[in-house]
Amino acid sequence: MTPSAADSPADLIISACTVLVHDDQERIGFEEDAAIVVRNGLVEAVTTSAAVADLPAAERIDARGQVALPGLVNCHTHAPMVALRGLAEDLPTEEWFNGVVWPVESNLTAKDVELGARLACAEMIRGGVTCFADHYFAMDAVARVVAECGMRALLGEAFFSSQGPEDRERSLEFALRHRDSADGRITTALAPHAPYTVVDDDLAATAELARTHGLPVHLHAAENRDQTETSLTRHGVTPVEVLARTGILDTDVLLAHGTGIVDRDLPLLERADGRTAVATAPRGYLKFAWPDTTPVRALRAIGVDVGLATDGAASNNSLDVWESMALTSLVQKSAEGDPRWLTPARPCTTPPSRAPAPWDWGTRWAASRRAAGRTSSWSTSPGRTHSPSTTSPPPSCTAPAPPTCAPRSSTDGS
Repeated sequence: MTPSAADSPADLIISACTVLVHDDQERIGFEEDAAIVVRNGLVEAVTTSAAVADLPAAERIDARGQVALPGLVNCHTHAPMVALRGLAEDLPTEEWFNGVVWPVESNLTAKDVELGARLACAEMIRGGVTCFADHYFAMDAVARVVAECGMRALLGEAFFSSQGPEDRERSLEFALRHRDSADGRITTALAPHAPYTVVDDDLAATAELARTHGLPVHLHAAENRDQTETSLTRHGVTPVEVLARTGILDTDVLLAHGTGIVDRDLPLLERADGRTAVATAPRGYLKFAWPDTTPVRALRAIGVDVGLATDGAASNNSLDVWESMALTSLVQKSAEGDPRWLTPARPCTTPPSRAPAPWDWGTRWAASRRAAGRTSSWSTSPGRTHSPSTTSPPPSCTAPAPPTCAPRSSTDGS
């Protein structure tokens, strides 16, 4: 789209930059000497610098030597846990959880959660992330931070069966209270912790609430091989089979990690009535020395979207989605024994005047830009949240795929 000089002045024109574009065949490339026009808080057009030379604007930025691309999406994290970074290093998973992290978390206040979320959002903005899917407690505090900083987020108040049915109701109340808040930048989900901490009856009740209120579900599932083997030993079913029999897979669901997904789970995920996506955070799996990783190739083969994530900074010391991109590509090549897996996409040759904007450029930019400052690359803060995607976006927020490799589920836009 080329803006008309007859229109009212644009809020902002960024010119002379290099813009990431893609066409309807998912071929990607970079267009030089491009321009971005922002009007009424939205990216109105991605065009050429020449086309906007005479267009009036309240502000102009010469971005020569810089690259513009949609903001990244962190598909699964626990933002406030950035305050616990480095607290429990080089420990096995169970000792990390039960011996250190959960005892500390039980003493955190809402103010601690707010300060951690504020620090995490600043770190993510600095790294080009404009949207994240968060799963924690005291989430009213996180919602306040998101509203202030200009990011988008899919937020869920985590609950455990050990806390009684009131905890589940609290998760629902949070989801309904904050859904579409912050001018639509916040969407919400029901957030049972995991099948091993939430009993079947509570999972079934969650699925019913999700259907009744039109909410997605965000939870941990089949996080590692040990969880799957323990579930099989104790109950005769895998964690994914638990989600199927309790109706969770009939909702729109974002599953965190899934490195314990096994072959018998794949038909259930393929037949799921709801939109299903999996978030992968490979740095944490390497740090915990898990023997497996998210089976991205198998999931993509059955049409399940996979998004990039960092998990909480307490488990992997990082909120860097760029690093997750690189690690996902490398770890997946190793896991599949195939150096050609997750290779670069074909270049796009469509001129910028006709090329569809990268993913979705209809985004809110101002608050994110104020929070992040004028960095070497421009990221935008979209006005609505969608899901983890590699083809068409699923339930809510999802992960990035680099211009050079892997699932498209990685930039903030539709």
